[in-house]
Amino acid sequence: MTSIFKLLWRDLRAGELNILIFSLILATATVTSISLFTSRIQNSILDEATEFLAADAQVRSTLPIKDEITDQAQHLDLETALLASFRAMAFSDTGMQLVSVKAATQQYPLKGAVTLANAPFGESYTVTRGPAQGEIWLAPRLFSALEISPGAQVTIGDAHFTVSAVLVKEPDSPQSFFGVAPRAIMHYNDIQATGAVQVGSRVNHTLLLKGSAPSLKALKEYLVESLDSHTHWVGVQDGNRNVGDALQRAEKFLLLAGSLSVLLSGVAIALAARRYAIRQSTNVALLKTFGQTPAQITKRYLTVLLVLGASSVLVGSIIGWLLHWIILQLLSAVLPSGLVAASAQSFITGALAGFVTLFAFAAPPLLSLRHVAPAAVLRQDSSSGIIDPRIAALIGFVSINALVLAYSQDLMITGVIAIGGLITLAGGSLLAWLILTLGKWVSAHFSNAWRLGIANLKRHQGFNAIQIVIFSTLIMLLLILIDTRTSLIYQWQKQIPEDTPNHFIFNIFNDDKPVVKHLFDESNIQYSQFYPMMRGRLTEVNGDSIAPRVEQTESHMNYERELNLTWATALGGDNTVVAGSWHSETDTSIVVSAEEEYAKGIGLKVGDSLTFSITGQQVIATLGSIRSVQWDSMNPNFYMIFNQPLLDNTATNWMTSFHLPKDQKIFVNSLTRKVPTASVIELDQMIRQVQNIIGQVSIAIEFILLLVLVAGILVLITSVQATLDIRFQESAILRTLGAKRRLVSQVLIIEFSSLGFMAGLLGAFGAQLSLYFLQTKVFQLTFEPSLLIMFLGPISGALLIGIIGWLSTRKVTHQPPLTILRSLQ
Repeated sequence: MTSIFKLLWRDLRAGELNILIFSLILATATVTSISLFTSRIQNSILDEATEFLAADAQVRSTLPIKDEITDQAQHLDLETALLASFRAMAFSDTGMQLVSVKAATQQYPLKGAVTLANAPFGESYTVTRGPAQGEIWLAPRLFSALEISPGAQVTIGDAHFTVSAVLVKEPDSPQSFFGVAPRAIMHYNDIQATGAVQVGSRVNHTLLLKGSAPSLKALKEYLVESLDSHTHWVGVQDGNRNVGDALQRAEKFLLLAGSLSVLLSGVAIALAARRYAIRQSTNVALLKTFGQTPAQITKRYLTVLLVLGASSVLVGSIIGWLLHWIILQLLSAVLPSGLVAASAQSFITGALAGFVTLFAFAAPPLLSLRHVAPAAVLRQDSSSGIIDPRIAALIGFVSINALVLAYSQDLMITGVIAIGGLITLAGGSLLAWLILTLGKWVSAHFSNAWRLGIANLKRHQGFNAIQIVIFSTLIMLLLILIDTRTSLIYQWQKQIPEDTPNHFIFNIFNDDKPVVKHLFDESNIQYSQFYPMMRGRLTEVNGDSIAPRVEQTESHMNYERELNLTWATALGGDNTVVAGSWHSETDTSIVVSAEEEYAKGIGLKVGDSLTFSITGQQVIATLGSIRSVQWDSMNPNFYMIFNQPLLDNTATNWMTSFHLPKDQKIFVNSLTRKVPTASVIELDQMIRQVQNIIGQVSIAIEFILLLVLVAGILVLITSVQATLDIRFQESAILRTLGAKRRLVSQVLIIEFSSLGFMAGLLGAFGAQLSLYFLQTKVFQLTFEPSLLIMFLGPISGALLIGIIGWLSTRKVTHQPPLTILRSLQ
């Protein structure tokens, strides 16, 4: 063992392991810093998004929350608060108005804050408690509807309340398009005094929960056995579909960037390890002539891998933490304040990435040294006995994709990267052969430097093909990241422009529809089309009850609740048919289109016969299509869309959306005064939240792009370093034959720039293909081919690889030919 460490120390002092160590440290540091940064961003986004629940999670029920659930939550050290929501009439001396009452305990909200004001549309302030008993907070438009001022008395049921504040905003604003009226919040213990809640009353009960993730998970697992059909668990992504989709897409953006970094780090280690193995083959041959067995050789290099792995991963983890901390300080002005701490899993992810890439890419060539024959000490071929690079590449390719899958936990992202890599590999070999053959013919008409440069490319065609594949993969990954930062983020932002509808109005009956339109036109307010809406519940599929399907589903959706149903002949721009075909105006039978996730959850297929219960009557429709829906577009969207009006348009109300600038908020009061039965939902807070998520993801990807660029440059340098021995020899021969130093430099620049141009062209094609699948399949966006990428790929490849290649090989031209030739003897 002592001799092993002596040999290892000798290699370290001689600089043999510098590139390998630096590659491993950078790989670990890059993945660790990315994991730390993205973990903090994701945790902060998630923590901020929990404000939409006013808690970390909720238990919702149409029945009072059972005491054993509350007791179990408290036993797990979870903070709790109780809510009850119902509709009631609010009376004043001069008016009355239907209101949506929220009764809350004093602990409400557990997350976020309630925004209040002392006068309607006055200066606001925040509180983190519910109202005291006997007090009530009212939404601004109720003051004009009831013709009251703060401090007045209102009556709900049998109880009288003092209006102590104006309710500006609540963290868990209701997002349902049914049963929402202007909000009033009172104390939970005042419910009984109102007498408004009786047996059979429609009341929604909620238990708010706040605490550690393990405690929440334990309570959720406990509830699996005790939850009935009336009660369900709600997490952040369940509570608000628009924000949930934004969170999922944000996570995919970040995971994509991190996965590309893992891939690049593996390539750098593979190149460095192979060069080290080739340079060690002579030493191994000598050790075998002195009696060392293959088992001892294996033990030696396995020890080298373990020592390098442990030390480099440790150093890389520390550097990764420092790097992520420095970036946080540099971006402190644009990052949200009070970022949540990163998960400990981030360090495990970095260490795992380091060890996997080390053993997947470095182990095959190093451990194959046991096969080097003692006679290799006399041979010129220093790579004799070392594993075929194609087999090593296959091992590394499989391992790195397994690591990317484990890191991203997304099969689609892993598949896109793997397929893109295979296409790049195949295309690289073909393109290298075609261009090198063409280049030889073209170079005959150019100067000596060009002829020598192209001749070098042709002479080492096999290795140059590998380098083209490596360079093109690097350029492809960088172009994907650049496009992710620009076009993908831009497309996402386009879905929520500045004039995105921030209000929804519904419960508009047929007689009120012209009135609402007139009010919009009179105030020059832009609005979307009016959608008919009716409440209904899916009860049967192909004549059988959906109950067995609901019991077997793993979906989080509540399939027993009523749905908002609509009918339309035009498909919305944020809807895409993924199965079947959109119904046409000529269909005479009733056809319905279902949302993809809803259909998948209970196994609906195109052609199924669906039975709906609508106002006590049955409606049977054929499932004609299944749609994917971009819920975070903030446009009206539905789970079910029929092709024609239902039940002769009875029990139908209408809804629409509109954008209202902040200085025109008073319009809501006029609207609800003219149409008191209509309900308005304000989505300003949700839109700001989604836009904030986009902004944070954009910053994160910029940071990751910088780290990946560093890793990519390391790959380039490592690849060039792997050919230094050959280039020293060729330079010495040229210089001995009378070539000047300037000519040798020109040959190197032409050689590397040509490689870069070829790699950039191939990388641009690979990036376009990968982006097509990423945009359409992973991020559910529209594919937009980029001419900039096709132009940027070859040009940037020629410049980047040409400059780095020349800088990395400059010492080739400064070494005296005699010194080089003596070292090669």
